[in-house]
Amino acid sequence: MSTIEDITDSLNILADLDLDLTQAIYAEFYVRCPEAEALMGYSDLHMRGRMLDQTFGLLMDPLLQGEEQYFRWEIGNHLSAYGVSKRMYADFLEAMRDCVKEALQGQWQPRHTSAWQLRIQSLLDELALVS
Repeated sequence: MSTIEDITDSLNILADLDLDLTQAIYAEFYVRCPEAEALMGYSDLHMRGRMLDQTFGLLMDPLLQGEEQYFRWEIGNHLSAYGVSKRMYADFLEAMRDCVKEALQGQWQPRHTSAWQLRIQSLLDELALVS
């Protein structure tokens, strides 16, 4: 399986469990990145859920949401308009991975670990190109 297929597999298993990890992921994110909690104080659970859904989609889309420049544009917008730091993206993606892994328990496989790490790194590499 490819990296994207392995990530999709882990998320399909999560979907079968019918768990909503929104609160758990954001709680873990805020532990890793306390300044993000203050920055996101304006957002409600619905907005956070929508952002999380978009990020899950990003993880599964090798073309970065269908257009190569979309991810860069979105990152540039967040960095300039909202005060988001590049480190926040790593913290958020890692919080997602760790919460999914915890939810899957014994269904989480070593290939999922590898796929998530590779994908997170590829997104962070892309982020590094954004000025």
